[in-house]
Amino acid sequence: MQALCAPTENSADVKCPICSKGFRLFWERTSKPDQLAALPEILKHLRAHHDEGTEHPETAFNVPSWSGNPEFSGAALLGGAY
Repeated sequence: MQALCAPTENSADVKCPICSKGFRLFWERTSKPDQLAALPEILKHLRAHHDEGTEHPETAFNVPSWSGNPEFSGAALLGGAY
């Protein structure tokens, strides 16, 4: 399942376990069990930014990543991000 992670200063749905930066999550699916099952992958992706020695993107990004623009992803469109 795809999620769009949008950086936010408030109302964060999830925080990076390393630096505590907050992100709003926009989901491709509305099923709470599916969303809960996807959270470990999102946290792993946030940790990987630090493992790679990079910072979190300043703009929204998808987990899992894809080659298109984030605003046209299934998670963005179906989750109502834009």
